[in-house]
Parts: sequence; structure tokens; C-alpha cells
Amino acid sequence: MSYGLRKDFYQSKVWKDVRKTIWLKQNLLCNRCHKPVYVDGISDWIPKEKRRTGIVHHKEYLTDLNISDDNITLNEDNLEGVCKECHEKEHHQDMSTRKGYEFDESGNLIYN
Repeated sequence: MSYGLRKDFYQSKVWKDVRKTIWLKQNLLCNRCHKPVYVDGISDWIPKEKRRTGIVHHKEYLTDLNISDDNITLNEDNLEGVCKECHEKEHHQDMSTRKGYEFDESGNLIYN
């Protein structure tokens, strides 16, 4: 995906407004692990030791072909707020691990 298009989209006011709406609807909790997340300006009251970085994830990934399609980029049905850890699992779930290790159903690295 072209960096400029993506950067412009994620810096837009309309994206920031939709992103905030998603987090407020989810009560500032990760949609997958249900842990509190940090979102600039709206979750400062959550103690630092009890929060994770939050990311609004596009279920249908953004590409150069759909970055201008509001039904993909801004449709709340295509968005979910997740913590950084759950987002990494989504995008890197098929990566192999060192021999003898695997991820359990909670995403924890374990020796098998």
C-alpha cells in the first residue's frame, strides 16, 4: 500500500472521529481479550499498569485498491478496537516459532 495514502487517511479528522466512536462503543476494552486499552485523549484515567495500547483494526485489510472506499475504511462493521498484542496475533498468526515452542489458545508462547 502506498505510504502517502495510508498516512493521509490515518491523519484525517473523519478517521480519528470514527476511531474514537469505536473505542467509546467498546468501553475502551479490547474486542478480543477485553483488557483496557490506552487511546489518546479518552482513556488517560486508566492506570498505566492496567492498560494496553489500542488499535482500531480493519477486518478487511486496507489496500491501494480500497483505501478510498468509505465502505471499507470507515464502515463500523469492518472495524474493531483491539489491543496491540491482539492486533499482532491477527497479522502474524501464521509466523513460525522457534522449534519446540508454540502459541497456546491465549496467544502465550509456550514450550511444547
